[in-house]
Amino acid sequence: MSRTTKGVVLALAMIAAGPLQAKTTQATLLDRIQIEELIVDYYSQLGGKKSATFGDEYTEDGELVLGTRVLKGKEAILGLYKSMRSNGQAPARMNVLVSNPRITVNGNTAHGEFVYTGVAIHAPNEAPELHEQGREVDEFVKVKGEWKIKRREVISDANAGMGAPPPAAKPAG
Repeated sequence: MSRTTKGVVLALAMIAAGPLQAKTTQATLLDRIQIEELIVDYYSQLGGKKSATFGDEYTEDGELVLGTRVLKGKEAILGLYKSMRSNGQAPARMNVLVSNPRITVNGNTAHGEFVYTGVAIHAPNEAPELHEQGREVDEFVKVKGEWKIKRREVISDANAGMGAPPPAAKPAG
């Protein structure tokens, strides 16, 4: 095999393997921790009491993608959460577990991917139920020294009724 052919084969193998995950460095460690805290703080308010600053996690022109539904702007996103509480869609409490963070920081922007699991609590005397699980793909930007969500896409893999619709079932066979 020629040197050129080997190079082409290696390049194709790297493309097939997907994007390389940048390693956390000393220079990006603080940013990564701040982004993880941003996501944990954000999720800790879903289904529970919201702080006076809830929604400040997004940029003013932030975007939330739930399946085919796209909400643009912080006010539209906050409107969605308000409507879920008022129309009875939301359980009494929703605890969201966030795991498997993959965060790549590049200066004042970052890309993040997470797995989330929603646990619904309808009443203190009832067992909690696994309500939803999926993935999220985010784009972050640093604004005045603080990380904000520029774009958040929620990809629901299993959903008991809230958020984005679950993916279509694959036919058996």
